[in-house]
Parts: sequence; structure tokens; C-alpha cells
Amino acid sequence: VLQLQLYFFCLVVIAIIWFSGDRRRTARRDLDTRLFQALLLSTAAMILTHACILLFDGRPGPLAWLLVVSSSTLYYLFHSLPLPLSILYADFQLFRDEKRLPRLMGPLGAVMLVTTILALLTPFLGLVFTVDSDNHYRRGPWFPAYAATQFLLSLFLVAHIIRNRRKVSRQVFTVLVAYPLPMILASILQTAIYGLILLWPTMTLFLVTVAFNLENRRSKTDYLTGAANRRSLDEELERRIEGAKGGRRLYGLLIDIDAFKGINDSLGHGAGDRALEDVSAILHASVRVDDLVARMGGDEFVVLADSREAMDIEDLVCRVEEGIEVLNASGQRPYRLSLSLGRGEFDPANCEEGRAFLALLDADVYRRKLGKAGD
Repeated sequence: VLQLQLYFFCLVVIAIIWFSGDRRRTARRDLDTRLFQALLLSTAAMILTHACILLFDGRPGPLAWLLVVSSSTLYYLFHSLPLPLSILYADFQLFRDEKRLPRLMGPLGAVMLVTTILALLTPFLGLVFTVDSDNHYRRGPWFPAYAATQFLLSLFLVAHIIRNRRKVSRQVFTVLVAYPLPMILASILQTAIYGLILLWPTMTLFLVTVAFNLENRRSKTDYLTGAANRRSLDEELERRIEGAKGGRRLYGLLIDIDAFKGINDSLGHGAGDRALEDVSAILHASVRVDDLVARMGGDEFVVLADSREAMDIEDLVCRVEEGIEVLNASGQRPYRLSLSLGRGEFDPANCEEGRAFLALLDADVYRRKLGKAGD
């Protein structure tokens, strides 16, 4: 009864996550949201089927036997989904590249095919589980092999995240490792101690963590460009200014798209939106992992970069300008982009707050625009 109550609580939490926020409306746009929804559904399916096993285990009669066998088979079928989905989710968070996923789907699909065959053959051959004459569920002789595949996938997930940790911020890295490490420990204990229920509460807690992370990122992200929004810029700027007052070096770029109104007027707002997306993509490709790219408003973007050591902001400017040149040379757009980039280093002696620093960057943009007009 306590186990069923715990499962009911986990299902309620998953239902709250599923129906909260706007994830369902944005699922078609965001791959990570679609993968997260698949994780929610597969976890809920495993909890439901395992609850059915507990509910009918040991009850007399052929109907109870059928329900225990069918629930157990479905449980092991669903059990093969969360870890592959977690690997795909983590890889997308690390690289933000959908084209990588098909290369992972092949090996993961092969593992899932093997575990699926084992689960489907078990009712006839007693491989992964058996149901005795009293209708009690028992682990079968092939259960260790099945469990080993899950442990190996978990270890691969941990290694994949740690190996590529420099590709994401510390916050994203922490969220990603919050799943496999506790899950491995819970799986070891649950495998060693029959009847112990740790796996699904741990999985549910991870899903809550990911849900909070998705909502937090969405509330601080510009919907069109994927850059940080003005709210996030203001918060991050103040945080980094405190670091600069403590000895770190803070640099900033303020980017203004030249003749952006002309793109909107001559080619339409769809082309203007695409131009904003292009600039955001180029900026993200040019900065380091911990640098911030934000859309300040309209056609203006801001980049914040801080470091313990002095850095040459002109190197970042060159990377951005090269990205613009490559896009223009490709001929893939009906417009040519040109940027005015104001840059500077935060000086605590001259600036006390973020607005003053942004004003200095804006003044540098204006000066450079005047220089272009003079040329």
C-alpha cells in the first residue's frame, strides 16, 4: 500500500509538470521540450505498469496471472525508453544540433531492439521475469543481463556529459548530471535489495528539476531569436558587474543591425525576423560558453564576456564580422547584413551600474555609425 501511495504521488507530480506552463504549445518548436515530454510519458507508463504488478501480484486466479504477466511485459518494454531519451536530451543540450541525433539513434535503437525482444519473449521463455504458481512476480535468469544494459547506458550518459562539460554552462551541466548519478545509485540499491523502491521517485525528482530549468530558461529567453531577453540581460549584467568590482574583467558588445528598417520595409517582417535570427546565431557561434548573448530590444543585441585575465575584445568582433561575411557570401538570404558594434570594458571608476555601461556601449555604436556615414 505504501508503494502504491508513493507511485500515486509520483504520477500526480508528473501530471502537474505535464499540464503546467506552455510546454505543450511550444513542443513543435523546441526539440528539447519534445524529448522532455517523451521522458515524462515513458516514466509515467513505467510507474503505471509497475503499480499494476504490485496491485495484482499474488492474487489468485487466471485473470490475475494474465494481468501480472502483461503488466510486467509492458513494464520492461517501457523501461528501455528513458535512458535513450535522456542520452538524446543531454546530447542536444550539449551541442544544440539536431543533425547529431540520428547518429546516436542507430546504436541506441539496436540496444532497445535487444531489450524489446527480451521483454516480448519473456512471457513464453521466462527470461527477464517469471510468474510462479501463486501469481507472484519473480526476477528471471536473464534479469542481470537486462539490468546490465541499463547500467551501461547510464555510464555512457555520465561519460558523455562529463567529456563535453565545457560546451555548456555550469548550471546546465549540473542539471544534466542530476539525472544519471542519482539514478545509477538508486538502480544499484534497487537491484541489490529486492522490493526497494528508489528508482521512480528519483526519476520524478529529476523531471521536476528539468521542468524548473526549462521554465526558467523560457522566462529569460527571447522567443524569436533564442537569445537572452532584456530581463535576463539586466539580471546578468548586475551580477557580472559585482564580479568586476571584485577583480574580474568585464567586456561588452552592443550590436546594432544597419538599415534594419529597410529590410522590414522592402522584404517584409518575415525577412526581418529571419535577419534577427541570423544575427543571434552568428553571435552564439562567436562567443564562449559562459558569455551571454541577449536581445536588448528591436534590432539591438548585447554580448557580455568576463574573465579573470585581460582579453582582446577585438578578437570577438572579428569572429562576428567573419560570420556576417560568410552569411552574405553564401547568397542564401535576399538581404545583406551589416552591423555596427560598440565595444568596451567595464571600469568601476567610471560606471557604477549596468545602465551606465550600456550607455557607454551605445555611445560607441553611435560613433561608429557616424564613421560609416562619413565614409
